[in-house]
Amino acid sequence: MDGQANDKALQKFADLMVKKLTEVDADWHKPWFTTTGYGLPQNIDGRVYNGINSFMLFLLQEERSFQTPVYMTFPQAKKQGLHINKGASAFPVLFWNFMIKDDKGNKISMDDYKALTKEEQKEYTVIPYTKPYHVFNVDQTNFAEVYPEQWKALKDKFSCPKLKDEQGMFSSPELDHMIKHGTWLCPIISSFSDKAFFRPSEDKIYLPLKGQFYTGEGFYSTLLHEMAHSTGIDTRLGREMKNMFGDPKYAKEELIAEFTAAVSCRSLGIVSGVREENAQYLKNWLGAIKKEPKFLYSVLVDVGKASTMILNEVCKYELLKKEEQEKQQEECKHIENKKVDDSKDFSETRNDEKLSPAFNIALAGSFKELVNLKEQGYKLSAKELDALKDADPKIYIAAQNIFNIKLDDPTPSLQFSESKNKNEVKQLSLNF
Repeated sequence: MDGQANDKALQKFADLMVKKLTEVDADWHKPWFTTTGYGLPQNIDGRVYNGINSFMLFLLQEERSFQTPVYMTFPQAKKQGLHINKGASAFPVLFWNFMIKDDKGNKISMDDYKALTKEEQKEYTVIPYTKPYHVFNVDQTNFAEVYPEQWKALKDKFSCPKLKDEQGMFSSPELDHMIKHGTWLCPIISSFSDKAFFRPSEDKIYLPLKGQFYTGEGFYSTLLHEMAHSTGIDTRLGREMKNMFGDPKYAKEELIAEFTAAVSCRSLGIVSGVREENAQYLKNWLGAIKKEPKFLYSVLVDVGKASTMILNEVCKYELLKKEEQEKQQEECKHIENKKVDDSKDFSETRNDEKLSPAFNIALAGSFKELVNLKEQGYKLSAKELDALKDADPKIYIAAQNIFNIKLDDPTPSLQFSESKNKNEVKQLSLNF
């Protein structure tokens, strides 16, 4: 990361982080984030910010009490026909890109580079770089006045549901599914215990039972902390995992796990605070970031990778849930289509008499239309009633009520009586 603009962006990140760490150091029970406007930070078009940007925008939203995690650049606001509120200040996000050139300085695009053979690619150097863009939260614009319906939809989208399990503790369906079905990258063993930890040599997470925690939020944030550690082994993200307690590198790994859990909790609508055993590191973390802002950058790069790995697993749960909903909808649609086909086949088998529209209405279960026909003076024929009786007893009984047929008559299809009160007929129809 070079350039004055990048250094300024980093300093803003460091200042915001130092402020938050100072607050937490004063009261380590204070949560990293609340759940107001929960969900992943994204731009006005719905593109999600990743890695370091995600974490810093979470902090920004918390500091300024923004209602949703939705942001836009000045050109995007202008395109939407919006203006930025007077006095509103922008915040930098970092956009990653690559510059690709040969030894003569000739540049090519990433697409062209990918199209080259491996031998041809050796003639080029790929140089990653970042460029800061400045964004405003939707709250800093007149979006709510210009688009009131969309504003309500945004707030509804990012409102946090309060789910409880059978014991009344906070529940996270996504993480419950992960534990139950063993879908995480390594086994999660939840049993009666007095400590939670990740053991790299076994590649396993050990976790006390949920009922041993004071809150459901504490259980899930602890789980996510250990899941963050499990992303760091050599076969995954390759962080240094063999450091001793008290070592500066150990403290850095704990900071990565702490921030990764905080980001993941925030994304899932879980309030989480600093783990008690990590409270002692707060001053060291503060000192390191104040001394060298690039230390924060190196930590948050790892946080971005680890949290992305975790949230990708959560997305799999969301996809499964969506697939299940679509499957249920298809099954309902199939049942409805079959019902229509069956009624069509049934009508076609009764060619000895032309059946009226009333029969087809009744067979389709449109009781309101039957009431309308009754009020117009229509009378069902014996053949139609017999057909209804064969087709669906429930509809047959409904027709008897609507048309006031004497139910105790041995040949109800031939006996009719007039309703004394039209409201009585409507009331009867509502019972089916």
